[in-house]
Amino acid sequence: MSFVAISSDGSTVAADGNVPRGVKSGGTGFWTFPAGDYLRSADDRTLSISPDFRYQATEADVLELQTSRAVVRASRQRATYTQAAFDPAGENVALVCSPSVDRPDRGQIIVLRIADGLVAASFGSRHTTALAFHPDGRILASGHWNNVTLWDSRRGVKLALLFHGGAHETGSGLSRDGRYVYGLGFSRDGKLLAAGTDDGELQIWDVATRKLLHSLNIGGGDVSNPAFSPDGKLLAAGTYGDGTVSLVDASSGKILCQIKVSMYGCGSVAFSPDGQYLLTPSNGGQIGPRRFDRGGSVRVFRIEN
Repeated sequence: MSFVAISSDGSTVAADGNVPRGVKSGGTGFWTFPAGDYLRSADDRTLSISPDFRYQATEADVLELQTSRAVVRASRQRATYTQAAFDPAGENVALVCSPSVDRPDRGQIIVLRIADGLVAASFGSRHTTALAFHPDGRILASGHWNNVTLWDSRRGVKLALLFHGGAHETGSGLSRDGRYVYGLGFSRDGKLLAAGTDDGELQIWDVATRKLLHSLNIGGGDVSNPAFSPDGKLLAAGTYGDGTVSLVDASSGKILCQIKVSMYGCGSVAFSPDGQYLLTPSNGGQIGPRRFDRGGSVRVFRIEN
């Protein structure tokens, strides 16, 4: 139980894990928010869901959620998908294509137009461990060993490399300093980018200046895709190793609180569109009406001003 997301209108929550008794368990369950009434489940493990909850990216397909119709299949690319991110408008999806299970360290980023399933751009060849679209829908961030790369997703042009931890470019390529970047997330205004590494480090970058503003260790191993609150004041991130969620002041980089939410890792977090709630994965129990805060597949925390 590691994935959670909320629709852009705040009406629906998606999470992997438990579904009500008597319902065939799928890869991802859907509930109303905030009541917590179960809607349905999808069979495959979710990599990403579009903000409007119309489309779901899995390791094998990009699907319409309501009909389960495949917009495009990985078999058409002769690959499997390992990472996915939808642009804010839900018109394009960026995917990391791994050519085979034998070579997961090699993969190309492709950007697909959802309307026709055609490739709009393809670029990169390094092992990619995270993807996130900028709010402008054009800039795409990708996470790798020791850096974050910013791309023009329409042209496949590299815009910048963000290094930290002594990483640097050499005549023969990138140095091996640093750690893998396993999570990425932009603030709603696009001014900040948060990156999480595989050793519990959470970084906050200024997108315009490409400068690192804060670097803090939140522990717990791989840091999931961080999420900024709608006003950009708070930053939340989960960790896979210890199933903990951390809440951070985005301006100062100070950790405000840390809470264990799952025995099985916290792979993503989400703020409600109004910024009043933080949603995380959780284990134990089943979701029932108005029971988000009692465990189940989703844990909901009220944000205090």
